[in-house]
Amino acid sequence: MRKLALPTLAPTSVLSACISGVADKPLAARLNVIQNTLLATATNYDQHAKAKALHLIPRVAGVGAVTKDELQKLYSEQMSATKGAARAYYDALRSAAPNQKCPLCGIGTVTVLDHHLPKSKYPDLAVCPFNLVPACDFCNNAKRAKFPRNVEQQTIHPYYDDFTQEQWIYAKLDTASAPVLVFFVKTPANWSDDDRYRAQRHFDVVKLGHSFTVNANDDLVTLRDHLTTVSGSKGPAGVQAYLNDERDRYAGRANSWQHVTYQTLASSSWFVNGGYLNIPR
Repeated sequence: MRKLALPTLAPTSVLSACISGVADKPLAARLNVIQNTLLATATNYDQHAKAKALHLIPRVAGVGAVTKDELQKLYSEQMSATKGAARAYYDALRSAAPNQKCPLCGIGTVTVLDHHLPKSKYPDLAVCPFNLVPACDFCNNAKRAKFPRNVEQQTIHPYYDDFTQEQWIYAKLDTASAPVLVFFVKTPANWSDDDRYRAQRHFDVVKLGHSFTVNANDDLVTLRDHLTTVSGSKGPAGVQAYLNDERDRYAGRANSWQHVTYQTLASSSWFVNGGYLNIPR
């Protein structure tokens, strides 16, 4: 949901640091044998990501004489481990998200690195910096081992994709009982079919509908009293002005739950003219 700059860390530096921390000399020797293959895989990943074709990256069960488990441990024991030989690279990647906001949802706090292509299916990319994205626990757990089988199943990659320039997340105000905001995807007409499917896929995989609805409806609780005060002094026109101002305040993040929430509320004459009084305390 938020664009991040491609890491400037060289895959060769990260890989070398990881291998340097391997105490098992025979394993270190086997890793050195496949080092060029792993670096070529990182280059191939970068090229495919730029072409929006990560679904074409082959899944592997190991590389040469190095097993899948050994490749995965290169990450868990040398990168993410507190005293791992490549921990400094892990910290640098994790801290790259501005204000530590998860780029996958724009809500959670970054706590981990998410393997965009899961290391359980792509162990040869376990320590590739281009494949490691700072993320919150919720998004990381939601993605788990999901991987794209075709172009439409590729979730948004913060390093390579920019889905922030146009609005594609909207909401409707359900007033059947207490007012509830329900979020959904509506992509611009000029988007390609692939981008439409990818936006929906990302929305579904990281459960943006759930996260946005929870945050928006929680915000409504305090909004009721504030709008009651505004209406008391300025009437419905004041309520409308306040909602418009809040909508515009978040306009720079058109797909944030805040912008979409206030956009939806501001466009509802029912809500502006007292519907907010139906929000439960």
